[in-house]
Amino acid sequence: MTPSAQHVRSAAVVLVAAALCGCVQPVRIAPTAAVLTTVAVPGCPPVVIKPAQSALIDFTDFVVHDGVTYSSRPERPQTSTPKQLGPELFRVSCTFSKLNEMTQSKLPDATEHSAGYIPAQSPVFEMTGWPAACRLLAQHDGAWYVYVATIETGDTSMYNECGLERSRPTAEAAP
Repeated sequence: MTPSAQHVRSAAVVLVAAALCGCVQPVRIAPTAAVLTTVAVPGCPPVVIKPAQSALIDFTDFVVHDGVTYSSRPERPQTSTPKQLGPELFRVSCTFSKLNEMTQSKLPDATEHSAGYIPAQSPVFEMTGWPAACRLLAQHDGAWYVYVATIETGDTSMYNECGLERSRPTAEAAP
């Protein structure tokens, strides 16, 4: 063996021995900052998507109009009929359950004319015999639903009394 070949062989043995004993430092790759992506869906507020985080939310059935959130009673959703339709007030701009399904991210607060389940571009109506400030009607999943105005009380919300008056007509009491 020539002296240069012996020198190369000795260097290789030293490197292998160093690697086996932990003397050689591993190559360190600097961590890269997570890239945030913003998703814009027409009619919906922008959603910031953070890598490695996801959020699937189980929404209540709601709609927002004139800054008031109206909810379909989750413990006993009240259905209605087209006979109780008043004038059309607006069309839904964003369906939050679909937005969350698309982005799987935490969503911003509900915006004007957004809804939990009413499809985007669907009409929302006044309910005959009720002020629009108290009850609204909309259709989704093949049925007409009554939405009662809510009042925010800190961490919870409660129904506005005007939407709960028992002397008013409902689909259950209507002929």
